[in-house]
Parts: sequence; C-alpha cells; structure tokens
Amino acid sequence: MDKEPYNEYLVVMPTGNCKGFNDIEGVKAYINMYYELRLDDVFHKDGYNDATEIGGDEYRYNVFTQLGAEEGAKCEIYKTASFIEEINKELVFEDEKEEIISKLCEAKINFNIYDYSLDTVLANIQEVEYMDDYGTNVSRM
Repeated sequence: MDKEPYNEYLVVMPTGNCKGFNDIEGVKAYINMYYELRLDDVFHKDGYNDATEIGGDEYRYNVFTQLGAEEGAKCEIYKTASFIEEINKELVFEDEKEEIISKLCEAKINFNIYDYSLDTVLANIQEVEYMDDYGTNVSRM
C-alpha cells in the first residue's frame, strides 16, 4: 500500500488517542494546551489544595508530579511516515494493515493505538524530540 500520509506528525496522547499535524509548532501548542487543561481539571474539578502553597509554580510541579505517577504516560510525537513504515513491516494481516494505514493517512485522524494493540509497534520508532532548552535548570531545594 503506497498511500501518502496527509499529516507529517502524529501525536499520541496518554490515552492512546492520536492526532495529526503538519508543523512541529502546532504539535507543541496542542501538547501545551492538553497539559494546561489537565492542570485545570485537577486544580479546579478535583479540588486540589496545598496548604503550603503561597504562590509561584509549586502547585504546578505538585500536580504534574501527581499526574505522572498516576497516568505514567506522556504525549509522544512520531513521524507518521515512520509509523506507517513500521506497520507495513510488523503487521501480518493485509486487511488490518490497510485499515490502519488508511486511517493514519486521513487529514483528521480519529484513531486509538490501543484499539489495535499498536503500542508495541510504536516502541520500535524513534520519538520526535520537542522539548526546547530555555536557559539553565534551577534545582529545587
């Protein structure tokens, strides 16, 4: 199957849901919004309260540490073409292969990797690094 993917990048959310993008800046903005919304969910809806909080970013650090421990996953970025290439190599059944690849080639991707047990296939693909270096790290005391 020689279909061309519409999206260059594939974002895989911790839930396994995927979304396609053509530029890395759009990917970064989407991931930032995802984590900001997760922060709001925990902070406002779940009633997060830290009696030691007196301002600053301490509550953000605590909430994201909690989310990391509970969810254990992060948003990951892959090249869509690399994922399709790996699917072509790894999957045996042609019908399943064609169905998955056609979903990944659509402009609006509506796809969950866990529905097809593709998390093991993704493990063989290099993630796209998207973290920017913004100055020196300040260690916590």
